Amino acid sequence: MEKTNEFNEPLIRKAPFLDMTDLYTVPGSAKEVIASLANHPEAQRLFEAEIAYSRGEIENVFEHLSYLLEHHSGMYAVVSAGMLLALVAMWQGDVTLWSNAKVHICEAPVKDDHDRDILSLSLACVNSAIRYLDDYPDWFTHGQFENLPADSHPAAKVFYVKYLLVLAQEMAKGEFTLPDVTGMGLMKTIPYITEPLIAQAVAAKTVIPEIYLRLHVAVAYHQTGEEEKAIKHIDKAIALALPDGLLGILAEARRQFDYLLDDRLRLADEEAYQKYLNLHKTLLEGWTKLHNAVLKRHISMELTIRERQIARLAAYGCSNTEISKRLKISEASAKKALYDAMNKTGVNKRKELGAFV
Repeated sequence: MEKTNEFNEPLIRKAPFLDMTDLYTVPGSAKEVIASLANHPEAQRLFEAEIAYSRGEIENVFEHLSYLLEHHSGMYAVVSAGMLLALVAMWQGDVTLWSNAKVHICEAPVKDDHDRDILSLSLACVNSAIRYLDDYPDWFTHGQFENLPADSHPAAKVFYVKYLLVLAQEMAKGEFTLPDVTGMGLMKTIPYITEPLIAQAVAAKTVIPEIYLRLHVAVAYHQTGEEEKAIKHIDKAIALALPDGLLGILAEARRQFDYLLDDRLRLADEEAYQKYLNLHKTLLEGWTKLHNAVLKRHISMELTIRERQIARLAAYGCSNTEISKRLKISEASAKKALYDAMNKTGVNKRKELGAFV
């Protein structure tokens, strides 16, 4: 086939993230996928940008997105570029760029109500990056994906489980309720929802959705004290991510795992571990700045990993005795870390720590 010179063809997959589709089925094959898209230059640029983002190479994303951000050639190209730009803004803590990314998404050429549904979901997914969930359409919050193209289902499953995970954390902190479900109830249910989705991702060979789903379910296992099950999924996620150096994905998840993800990655690859730590530092600074500015909050970066871990358990309703048993530390150590966390955040009640974890 003769190489196309114009960026005016529809994307070859109707999905917000091409790297979450069946284009990328083998860990370590990103270079080959990029080469295979030579006759689809728009898709090639977008896929390169997505892989750069997943590697944490944020400075390279703009280079690949330049055309897509300047030209409006199709709905999915515009939406995809806008969503990726918003994620870059999150890493950089850039409120103006964040707003511009959402404007770019809204400029997508929608044709009907179906397209508008996809547009509204895309904007909600962008907001979910800073843990704001109120804009998700009702149909999505019930897991109803029939109105989405099949190509978009792998990404939709990832965002759906993330949505449930954040709700579960809010419920554990007493900030969200469902009929007949309280405390850690939803958190303990997430694996029953996610494990089958992981099996589907394995069968479909959709590598990046599998990585995200394994990390999401591992968070649920970790935060309910099932460390062995969490480790199994963390190790598999690491094995999928390392061949193409997708350390940005792991860095995104670090804050939820306390020491656990650090320990497993360091065992697997010391060099990758050091790079991941640096990526997380950049991400945490950017995310915190953006989150606080957009949502008018005051999440602190001053808490140590141990203080944040104990603050989270306290916000989930655990007593000092329960925390000491769970973490295998003395009750005095748990009490001291909790005191330090409350002092740094300026709160007076254990439950108030939930806003900072």
